[in-house]
Amino acid sequence: MSYHDCSSQELDKNDSIHHMSHSQARPELPPLPVSANEEPSELYETVMSHSFYPPLMQRTSWTLAVPFKEQDCHRGPSDSIGNNYSLTARDMKLKDLLKVYQPVTINVPRDKTSKVSKVSSEPTKKKMKLSLKCKEDAPRMPPACKLSSSAPRKSDRDSWAVQSGSRPMSPEQQMDVMLQEEMEIESKEKKPSELDLERYYYYLTNGIRKDMIAPEDEEVMVRIYKLIPKVLLATPALEPLQVALRSEKERDYYYSLMKSIVDYILMDPMEKKRLFIESIPRLFPHRVIRAPVPWHNVYQSAKKWNEEHLHTVNPMMYNLKELWFAEFKDLRFVRTADLLAGKLPLLPNEYQDVIQKHCQEARQILLSKWIPTCAQLFISQKEHWVRFAPKSDYDSSRNIEEYFASVASFMSLQLRELVIKSLEDLVSFFMIHKDGNDFKEPYQEMDFFTPQLIMIQLEVHEPIIVFNPTFDDCWELIKNSFLEIIKNSDGIPKVESILFPELKGYNLILGTVNPEESLVSDFVNDTFEVFKKNQVGPHKYLNVYRKYEDLLDNTAEQGITEFLNKNHEIEDFVTSINLIKKRRNEIASMHTTVPLAMFCLNALFLNHDLCERAQNLKDRLIQYQVDVNWETNTSICNQYNTIAEKVSEIPANTAELVALIEYLRKSSDVTVFKLRRQLRDASERLEFLMDYADLPHDDIKLNSTLFLWPDQIEDVFENSRNLLLSKRDQAEMDLIKRCSEFESRLEGYGKELETFRKREVMTTEEMKNNVEKLHELSKNLDLALTEFELINKEEELLEKEKSSFPLLQTLMVNKIPYEQLWVTAYEFSIKSEEWMNGLRIRTVIVFIF
Repeated sequence: MSYHDCSSQELDKNDSIHHMSHSQARPELPPLPVSANEEPSELYETVMSHSFYPPLMQRTSWTLAVPFKEQDCHRGPSDSIGNNYSLTARDMKLKDLLKVYQPVTINVPRDKTSKVSKVSSEPTKKKMKLSLKCKEDAPRMPPACKLSSSAPRKSDRDSWAVQSGSRPMSPEQQMDVMLQEEMEIESKEKKPSELDLERYYYYLTNGIRKDMIAPEDEEVMVRIYKLIPKVLLATPALEPLQVALRSEKERDYYYSLMKSIVDYILMDPMEKKRLFIESIPRLFPHRVIRAPVPWHNVYQSAKKWNEEHLHTVNPMMYNLKELWFAEFKDLRFVRTADLLAGKLPLLPNEYQDVIQKHCQEARQILLSKWIPTCAQLFISQKEHWVRFAPKSDYDSSRNIEEYFASVASFMSLQLRELVIKSLEDLVSFFMIHKDGNDFKEPYQEMDFFTPQLIMIQLEVHEPIIVFNPTFDDCWELIKNSFLEIIKNSDGIPKVESILFPELKGYNLILGTVNPEESLVSDFVNDTFEVFKKNQVGPHKYLNVYRKYEDLLDNTAEQGITEFLNKNHEIEDFVTSINLIKKRRNEIASMHTTVPLAMFCLNALFLNHDLCERAQNLKDRLIQYQVDVNWETNTSICNQYNTIAEKVSEIPANTAELVALIEYLRKSSDVTVFKLRRQLRDASERLEFLMDYADLPHDDIKLNSTLFLWPDQIEDVFENSRNLLLSKRDQAEMDLIKRCSEFESRLEGYGKELETFRKREVMTTEEMKNNVEKLHELSKNLDLALTEFELINKEEELLEKEKSSFPLLQTLMVNKIPYEQLWVTAYEFSIKSEEWMNGLRIRTVIVFIF
């Protein structure tokens, strides 16, 4: 069996089993032999099923749902799709269709300065060709793209209702006409038999698989639920009914689509013949009676004018409105809900960044989604507006200009509505704090529980506390928020900029709100009133810092300087430090963040600054004691160290030994006790510093050394005392030995002196030797006299009885005569020889002369 352009083709015996249902009668396979014990094969069952009920849809195909009749036709899916629109298009192929393209022109305003003669044969307006992208869409909408001047209009198609001079029909007459038309149609159609009904019902229920039908959009169920009261939805007893109704709705949806597909396929006589269905049940006729309208002609004329000039009723306007409400009605330049749900309060720069970010994101949505989507609507639904385009280069473009001017006005109103609602939301955002932030002292944080908007820092600019940013800067920031919304709404292009990219020199920007409009100033003024009410609280809160003004103007610093210039006990320092510590704790316990309606004061840095100032005063007092402690302890340690070094010296002689003994006695009996009194003061100071100061390692080491000195110095004293006593004993023994040796030496000198008594006349040389020996003896006696004095002095140092050594005096006295004798004799001997020799020489000289 063949269909359409495939009628000449014959089916081979080896074709697919899907081709085995083309018999003109209803054949049946012979039954299986009785002897066959196996189950019927799948092929046998399929062929049996297709013999009784030929398939309606293909099981496998390029697309999901393809009628069975398309299987034998050698054409692609795109060509087959035409059959889904009209039976008359089933044999059409894309390659055979004429490529239709018709340029559309639009009026370009001429330069105002140019002058054109009235008798000029040239057109008075320039024309510009605008591509409406009809090439791609020409096969789908040939009537709209051909733009023929002879194209039939809707009013011509309904000419029976608008004929000149026709009179309105009564309801009875309208019913007669409709019944007559129904009878004519019924006479041409055969009434379906029971077999037709049975097969028709079979294909309704089994001819199309459920997966071939697109599921219903989930948004439908959402819209249905919105129409049902929430009370009914929340009632547990009605839940089984909801499940049953949802199942019924789903069944009705799939059944209606299946019935529409089956009815459409059965519109093809060849398919009816293949499926053994001669006729199907007729739909129940829909009869609409229109009341008599004697002004029908006027209505049609007005309707025609409105369709061509009143563009607000154009379907595209409704589509634009639906698009706006479906996707962009909740769009705002500033999402105040996000601000309130986010982290508040914001620092000024954070607030500015958030406002700019929100505005830029909204602008980007308008540029990248709204305008392109609107342009796509115009491209996909050209049939609603392409008729306004000029059909040749010489036709006027006034209609299409007028149409897109209306579109621009409508879209500008939508954009303006978006801006106004954004401004209103921003005003409402600040109106949360319209009651201001004045409070009754003392300040109570729980009085302000609503989220604050902007964070203001409290800082010290000596000698006052200032706000950063200032309230003037805050107001400028808030005011700029309104201007930022308007700025980001400006420059949104019209839809023509995408539809007709070759347009140049036109104002292709949508209108928006002007910053100079009164509604903007009203919004700003309302916000400013709220802003002024919220300035009272921050200034009033500064009163809590009045008692700390001395920390701001350096009065407290001067008081500490005067305190340190006088002598004070440790207890005075403790009292002053505790007072400062108490003030510092008070400051540290103050609010770091102060909620005040619209604003939140950040006092963290101010409190930290005041605490630092109080801490500096405290540190000055403590550091003074640390310095005093260091200097005093260093001095004490130096004294101990000096004593230890002095008493540890090795004496070189008895004088030094006696001096060291005396120094040791004085140090152990006097100096150490004075140092112990200083140690008591140092211990009190150290106890103070342990409570208030963090001493460095060197100070800790110094304090440790200081308090080790008392025990250490005693050990030094003991060692030195033992050493000096040993030295003294040794000195006394040496002194006794020295005296004994001195006595022996004097006795030797006495024996030597006795030798001069027994000497008689000698020669000059012998006399000379005696004189020299006497000189040496005198020198030794002089040295002995000096040593005698030293021995006496050392005995005096050692507190011993002085030795007299009478032999020394005797020797000194006895030495004198012998010395005089032998010296005189020696000199006489020398002189006499000189005299004699001198006389002889003078005699010789005289003789010579």
